[in-house]
Amino acid sequence: MKEDALVLITENDGSLPVGTATRLGLYYHDTQFLSGLTLRINGAAPILLSANTEQSYVGAFQLTNAAAMLPGGTPLPAQSLSIRRTRFLADGLRERIGILNCNAKPVTLRIEIEVEATFLDMFAVRATSITGNDPAYWDRYRTQRKVGTDVQSEPIDGGLRLSRLGRDGVRRTTDVTSHPAAGVTGDHTLVFEPTLGPQSLFTVELSVVPREDGAGQEPSPEGFDEALDALNARYRRFLRSCARYTTSSETLDDTLIARSALDMRALLDFEDTGPFPTAGIPWYAVPFGRDGLIAAYQTLGWNPDLARGTLRLLARYQGKSTDPYTDEEPGKIFHELRRGELARLGEIPHRPYYGTVDATPLFALVFAETVKWTADRALWRELLPAAERALTWCDTLGDLDGDGFVEYGSRGTDLRNQGWKDSAESLCGPDGTWASLPAALVEVQAYVYAAKSGLADLYAADGDHGRADALRGQARELREQFERDFWMEGEGCYAQALDGAKQQIPAVTSNAGHALWAGIASPERARRTAARLLAPDMFTGWGIRTLSATYPTYNPMSYHNGSVWPHDNSLIAHGFARYGLREEAAAIVEGLFEAGKRYPDARLPELFCGFARDLRFSSRPADYLVSCIPQAWSAGMTFLCLRAILGLEPDLERRRLIVDPALPSWLPRIEVADLEVHDASLSFAVVRGAGGSVVSGGGDRIERRERTAAP
Repeated sequence: MKEDALVLITENDGSLPVGTATRLGLYYHDTQFLSGLTLRINGAAPILLSANTEQSYVGAFQLTNAAAMLPGGTPLPAQSLSIRRTRFLADGLRERIGILNCNAKPVTLRIEIEVEATFLDMFAVRATSITGNDPAYWDRYRTQRKVGTDVQSEPIDGGLRLSRLGRDGVRRTTDVTSHPAAGVTGDHTLVFEPTLGPQSLFTVELSVVPREDGAGQEPSPEGFDEALDALNARYRRFLRSCARYTTSSETLDDTLIARSALDMRALLDFEDTGPFPTAGIPWYAVPFGRDGLIAAYQTLGWNPDLARGTLRLLARYQGKSTDPYTDEEPGKIFHELRRGELARLGEIPHRPYYGTVDATPLFALVFAETVKWTADRALWRELLPAAERALTWCDTLGDLDGDGFVEYGSRGTDLRNQGWKDSAESLCGPDGTWASLPAALVEVQAYVYAAKSGLADLYAADGDHGRADALRGQARELREQFERDFWMEGEGCYAQALDGAKQQIPAVTSNAGHALWAGIASPERARRTAARLLAPDMFTGWGIRTLSATYPTYNPMSYHNGSVWPHDNSLIAHGFARYGLREEAAAIVEGLFEAGKRYPDARLPELFCGFARDLRFSSRPADYLVSCIPQAWSAGMTFLCLRAILGLEPDLERRRLIVDPALPSWLPRIEVADLEVHDASLSFAVVRGAGGSVVSGGGDRIERRERTAAP
């Protein structure tokens, strides 16, 4: 569960085991403010019957009791108590526990709620669980591994307070209170001893509030129901501010589209700069530069406020100085921002950490696209200096050897590979050895091209033709170099990268599809690249693999060497559509949508395994075991795919929305309501008939490019 900066990770029954060093807990600012929350009734934990956590901010758990012996020797039969736990996240964790006596006689219960807080930094928690006794982690986190040794407990009105003074000087507290008030035993157990008659109900409401030096989330209404109503109202208000897509497929509407909207809202953090899509639950619900920018781009046709908030937050932290430890450089956009004790102390570089090569050109690219979509002149004036600093980094510190390509080397402290495929083995030669650095990735050059081209368009619209011409000249030169150095004629595709010796890494990868999304590919090579990416060794039927099945390092169960990433595929589908390859784009969209409908709650994960779709057994994609679910750019995939098949592109000069639909046979109708573009809110419908796609509604702010159906 997540709401704003709060993240809760529990067992399936909603519990947090006490006294076991797990990664479960209530997290706030990368700190485990609650590590244990155990309910016992007459000494036994309840038994789970069902759980409903479809909404990412509320949950309900139906439980019952195990057989027990009551005081006085009276047996309590199993399944004679109905136990219901309902909870949500607002200013903290709010929970209501209701216990109904289904016995024909009165029962006296001893209800214990034991709590625990370690206040461990999330990096310490994950290191403990993932790496065991690895010496490097042990040395770095040894002071953090002494769970509970410096945690204090004290009674407060209505409950207890757990606290710890961090080595960073911040006092972190967790207040646990109940209504009705409980007795407290030991340091951290709330106790209730009600006597319930037949069909009588006992209810207790818990509040768990994390704070740093007394500050925390905005307080919600005091009452449980009022606070939940206020939270639901915030969701409704937000979703009403977004465009609404409905289709001829009720299943698609009620599953993937609805789920994507709810997940994207759940993953938002709300900063004073605006909403920012955090990367994913559970371990990456924090600002990431690359992830935030791609999710912001994907959702321009859903809610452009996400792009505004993302750009403003990243501009606030744009690099100003040179720091080899954090990889910060002037003009650079960060990779990951953490706010826990270890980041504040500098024991990890994520304060923020700038070890990414693509976030900086992506910032300028998404900035240009956002202004084109919104016609937000204030945003243009506000963030243009940041976009120019990003381009300066691309031309200087991002290209230290001056060959015209942006590269990354091994100067960082954390990630060897600094593109979106940032695992160590994601960039290898045919013999499996890691490519030499510095490396120039195919997609990064495409992003730089799109950033310069996009900003050139905006400068021209603003009347600065000198700067526009200069940027267009640079983009043309980059395109010529790119076509010369990255094209693999034998494969009919662009190489994954150039290595440190300026030699092609001859892998066929999904990265090449980003060249179409960014527009750097020539039309002829775009068609050939699309055909190559849809060949059986790349296209699984669910989506395009990250790496060809014919390459020696292929592994369909790997993170980046053969898996399928929904966000990656949505960018490729949008690129195909921009080059007029509409049937090819629709094939990707269909695969992704079919995959999404087969996942629990229609929630596409961060990635899944790259096994071929088996239609004989009506299978679903195989899970990648530690994939983030939900994940922002997987949720954003849905909206970009709808945009691709609708052919939605903004025309800033004429304040028009181009609608160039190519609806596939399996989706003959799409209706769009309250789409914010430029200074208008547009509603229209697209219907696919025997003669082609027809657009209706939208008035004169829509330029219709209706297509004739193929014979």
